Amino acid sequence: ALIYLTLQVADLQSKAFHDYFKAFQISNPKRITQREAFRLFFVLLLVGLHLAGCIADEVGGVYMLTDRTDTLQAVADQQANIEFNASGEWTARTTDTWLEVAPQSGPKGRNIILVRSTQANRTRQLRKGEVIVSSDGKSKAVEVVQRDDYALFGANQYLVGPEGGEVNISFSTNVESGHLYISYVKYNWYSIGDSSSATRSDSWDGKIKPIMVSPNENPEPRSARFVLGIYDKRKVFLPLDSTWIHQGGIE
Repeated sequence: ALIYLTLQVADLQSKAFHDYFKAFQISNPKRITQREAFRLFFVLLLVGLHLAGCIADEVGGVYMLTDRTDTLQAVADQQANIEFNASGEWTARTTDTWLEVAPQSGPKGRNIILVRSTQANRTRQLRKGEVIVSSDGKSKAVEVVQRDDYALFGANQYLVGPEGGEVNISFSTNVESGHLYISYVKYNWYSIGDSSSATRSDSWDGKIKPIMVSPNENPEPRSARFVLGIYDKRKVFLPLDSTWIHQGGIE
């Protein structure tokens, strides 16, 4: 029915305003037919939209299509888009040191800018910032939120003598159980659990399984890196913290 009415209005476009005034000239409202009533409705609707457009043009400034960005992960180098319409040339800025905006200026019309986190969130709380877009003397702010996920090893490094031994690595985290992973490369000079694969990702709560380091019979020291992290929706591993095992060589 709506398509039919739209086509009828299009067919009688040249007579629309004539019908509009004719309707008001009818002294007896009962004489207005259903067809004329629909014509009057759509003409008024078109006039209203036209006036709204004129008002928007007069007001100018920025119309945000993005009120709030997607929540950024707690690690650095996470990105989100901000989309908006500007009535003139525009600028974008942020005063938050953990955020970066690009581009920072552009022409009128529909635009998209990129917001990127430059730092990991180590505050253990949701972190909020904002990006301010300005055009024709008016400004609009968009909120940017960074998640509070954290996982921290108990130490930055663990030292082992050439004789080898057991290493116990602890960590603290607020990541939900089953969603925190530790990633490492498996070398033949240490063992962890019953892993026999070249690489491995497992999750533990508060303490990594004991790592047995074999004696180092060479003078060269050796090292292994362990990384705690989570996976995002795209199944990309996001590192939250890392630590090292350093073993000295025999003299």
